[in-house]
Amino acid sequence: MSIADQCYLFLNRIQDRRFDEESLRILELSLVAMNVKSSCDLRSRLIDFMRSESAAVFGELTGESIVAKLSVLEFFARAFALIGDIESCLAMKYEALNLREIKSPSCLWLRVSYSEWSNFAVQSMENGFLSIAGKASENALLSLKRDSLIEPKAEECLTNLDAAEKVRRLRDSAALLTSSHSVQAQGAEYLRSKELRILSRQTRPIKNSDCTGSNLFREGINKRNERMLQHLRSTRDLESDSRCV
Repeated sequence: MSIADQCYLFLNRIQDRRFDEESLRILELSLVAMNVKSSCDLRSRLIDFMRSESAAVFGELTGESIVAKLSVLEFFARAFALIGDIESCLAMKYEALNLREIKSPSCLWLRVSYSEWSNFAVQSMENGFLSIAGKASENALLSLKRDSLIEPKAEECLTNLDAAEKVRRLRDSAALLTSSHSVQAQGAEYLRSKELRILSRQTRPIKNSDCTGSNLFREGINKRNERMLQHLRSTRDLESDSRCV
């Protein structure tokens, strides 16, 4: 089967909503068989297609069970990982973790563990998604706190304290880097606007010199009128004082 046939088969299976291992295997085989030249273009098209299809699919899953939703989220996370769309892959994982947390009060087996949140925070951090890493770290700390209340054993408390310290360092690092990037962005924007202002002054047409001269002339007249008005006011004030005496 040619690469084009494999890709076409994969797209058809997605449109038929066949989110299974066979679909992932077809996708992987087609990607492995591609050469470097065609790889970038095809991956870009696959990313656009999969993002569009994922949005449509999740709209269709409104009335489905939690198990069905999680299964589809896992499929798309693995598919996005194969085609190199790390951002969408992490988005699917984050959606699945949040969905489990929401449903966990009534289904304890869905509860997200500290290690799951912590590992996701590390993945997000390594790929530059700092704000998500910070949120995942906070969720990991909440998970540790919940576990310590459920099983308040001495040895468990010590382990949780060490784990919590590591997560706090990760959270603080994400916050620091986020702040640093924000300051750098503001600095870059300031420098860019400053350069534009300088360039604007440098490229201003020479004929504006006449306008500048006329402006100075008007300013001179205005200043003279102000001095005359102040002189008249002071004269009136003196006359008023003399009448009072």
